[in-house]
Amino acid sequence: MWSTPSAAADVTDVTVLPGLSNNPNNSYGAGCTYLVVATTATPTERSVSIVDYNRDSTLFPQELIWDTIDPYYNSPVILGHAFSLWTPTAPGEHTLMAYQTSAGGPVETVTVTPDTPIGPVCIVAP
Repeated sequence: MWSTPSAAADVTDVTVLPGLSNNPNNSYGAGCTYLVVATTATPTERSVSIVDYNRDSTLFPQELIWDTIDPYYNSPVILGHAFSLWTPTAPGEHTLMAYQTSAGGPVETVTVTPDTPIGPVCIVAP
């Protein structure tokens, strides 16, 4: 008997974790690296794409793999979460989106300011 495939669950949330910063009002600085976490509705999803609409950033490992190995690479989902390391390269508003289909997905917008990265810590300008 034929059956229809189950629909892919959506990405339900995307979060940019602020990391170590000295500025309580703005935790994101250009040149520093932050963890982006996308959450799916079910833990068994295959993959998720994460993008920065601003494009003044890098997303590791996606962009490295897109440029060198597989232009269709998506981050694997592990127990309902996909991860990427995000490094904004310019100050300003950055909107990140996590999605599985062309319908899009949740977004998070953060303000990035100039900073001074010192190892794992950022000295973020007020």
